[in-house]
Amino acid sequence: MKPALLLNASYEPLTIVSWKKAITLMWLGKAEVLSSQERHVHAATESFALPSVLRLIGRVRVPRHRVHFSRLNVYRRDAFRCQYCGDKFTGPDLTFDHVLPRSRGGETIWTNIVTSCQPCNRRKCSRTPAEARMPLLSHPQEPRWWPFSSGSGQVDNHPDDWKPYLWT
Repeated sequence: MKPALLLNASYEPLTIVSWKKAITLMWLGKAEVLSSQERHVHAATESFALPSVLRLIGRVRVPRHRVHFSRLNVYRRDAFRCQYCGDKFTGPDLTFDHVLPRSRGGETIWTNIVTSCQPCNRRKCSRTPAEARMPLLSHPQEPRWWPFSSGSGQVDNHPDDWKPYLWT
């Protein structure tokens, strides 16, 4: 039995709940079912399709947390791709690159760090992307925090019926 995605009343992803919690929220009238699984559970007098995506009836205030700055989280944000050549790599084959080099006062912060493969990092050296004629595939920014994702911002890891409600 698979878990369900729980959305706020505003369709914002909140968390992943067990199938039991999903049935309870539905039964108590606290959530409406937007998408169901193919499996059913049977009670003494009724049968329920297991919810896959639920939306709360009332809005819940969610405190916003910041994503911890770390090498792995930068790799996750950039989907393990070099931001210069676009190739996909594993963690050991990637490096950090400062968009504005540290030698020129660049800081080690979300908006100045990108993922780079070693050959591109060596080629760029202590220059800006414009000076090295190596445009970035995407400009770095602080990622959003997903409370349920355990750091996995990859939509491909989730069921297909969740994808319209998730963002990266």
